Amino acid sequence: MRNVAVLMPSTVRPFDLAVYCEVWDRPPFAFAICSERPGVPVPTAGGMRVTPAEDLDRLAAADVVAVAPPQEPARDVGPATREALENALARGARVVAAGAGAFLLAAAGLLDGRTVAAPGPYADRMRAWFPRVRIDPGARYRDDDPILTSAGTAAAGIDLCLHLIGKDHGAAAAAAVWSGMALGVARVAEDRRRRDDGVDQVLAWALGNLQEDLSIEVLARRAFLSTRSFARRFRAATGTTPYAWVLEQRIRLAQHLLETEPACGVEEAAGRAGFSSAALLRQHFQRRLGCSPSQYRQRHHERFAPSARG
Repeated sequence: MRNVAVLMPSTVRPFDLAVYCEVWDRPPFAFAICSERPGVPVPTAGGMRVTPAEDLDRLAAADVVAVAPPQEPARDVGPATREALENALARGARVVAAGAGAFLLAAAGLLDGRTVAAPGPYADRMRAWFPRVRIDPGARYRDDDPILTSAGTAAAGIDLCLHLIGKDHGAAAAAAVWSGMALGVARVAEDRRRRDDGVDQVLAWALGNLQEDLSIEVLARRAFLSTRSFARRFRAATGTTPYAWVLEQRIRLAQHLLETEPACGVEEAAGRAGFSSAALLRQHFQRRLGCSPSQYRQRHHERFAPSARG
């Protein structure tokens, strides 16, 4: 998954496009922006124009096709774009749509029967226009491989892109991309969440104690809050639920252990990451990453272990 093509609609939001550029327009990825009308400037919010250099044939070489969200969702898509997307999926490419980019996929009929992350304020419109598309209103992003969607284009969109990099290249690769991203995009992603010192302290403690009981009751007690108040403040601060956040951190830790410690078995990785059993770890790996922990270790640890050992 190293060849990435961004598909631009007839209009685009510059920040939303920048998210894809920040994540993938860097080595080792081959990156291009394409549209039905290459060389024709595409208007953006604020009067800027972006001129895509490649046509839809570029999608034929892409491992990942990332759909840029339009300024406003549309119910229709051109036949050439629909055919290019269908062909990309048919030959095994993944298609990523952050935020309102999902409307283009829905208009192409590619989301019928699938579950997507709610595209922000457009969820009701998605339901009305495309009733065969199922929406998960609580998801920041949704991996329905080979189609992946996110609820927004800032924090959720970045998380989705990094999730896909981690899925194919490992958590270390995703962390390296994150650390190399421009501070402007990273800070916007963080600042869209409401800061909460009390929740932040609990997060810091939980990260160092992932093997402990991290139920919402335990976390709420550490914050000196009722479970209801803690859940509300937690979502405001992180954009997700305590359960989903803890699960994400445990999966990331298990990924890191399997990548960087060749001698670490699946049972040990499960215990150190806070999973009650190796079977539960396998279940979440299969659901989230599409492979077993053993397959993941075989795929990734040789790539990252030498540098980790120094």
